Amino acid sequence: MTTITTSNQAYSAPAGSQETIQPLPFWGSLIAFGLPALLMIFSYHVFMPRLQAAGLAPAESFVVAHVAPMAIMLAAALAVFHRLEGRPLTWAAFSQRYRYPRITLKAVLLGLVTFMALNIAYGLFSQLGATLAGQSLAPGIGVITSVADVLGISVQGRWEIVFLFLLVLPLNVVGEELWWRGIILPRQELTHGRWTWIVHGTLWTAFHAFKWWDLAGLLPVCLLIAYISRRTKNYWLALIAHALFNGLALYLVLAAVMAQC
Repeated sequence: MTTITTSNQAYSAPAGSQETIQPLPFWGSLIAFGLPALLMIFSYHVFMPRLQAAGLAPAESFVVAHVAPMAIMLAAALAVFHRLEGRPLTWAAFSQRYRYPRITLKAVLLGLVTFMALNIAYGLFSQLGATLAGQSLAPGIGVITSVADVLGISVQGRWEIVFLFLLVLPLNVVGEELWWRGIILPRQELTHGRWTWIVHGTLWTAFHAFKWWDLAGLLPVCLLIAYISRRTKNYWLALIAHALFNGLALYLVLAAVMAQC
């Protein structure tokens, strides 16, 4: 039996369990990122339109199309953790394997700094991508208006849409973080070493091909989160920064709902 000491308690691995993770070859990384990418493309560009054609409201269709792939990724992450690797469903085992030690003020502050860096990088590269494409980015209110364009409806005064986004955000962030950082990144480290963050960040960017117009801005975001996670091996930073970054969409929805109220 192997005993692993965490910051708050000891986790004893059951006899016969696979305590050490296995390296993930590059072709395995392509599958690990490629299958979820294809699922997202199908969900957004095939499944969501069919839900709307069947009579489901645009906002609800958007939520279902986003929640379904993320729920599958979350389930896959937990299945690998518990079934494939044979780890118990305890916080001690979870925090050790997924690299969530006891959270500290320093981790929170570094997560906030990472979030601010993500926004700067996203803004600069989005503008660069738009310039190279011969387009211009819509300022402030144009971004807020785009929320209505995505959902296909007027969102002013529609508070139920805020509630729906509150449901989507945690599942989105947790599903991605437990799969990408929790399961995939440690296995990639055993294959790619110090270059893991480049492989991981680039493939994570490609995962967002379902919204291809946003890839230029997302590239530095994905690379930076991959680098911070690889360097610190403390995934609280990525979770905090990722949640706040994705939470900006909730702010835009809230602003659109409250517009001229």
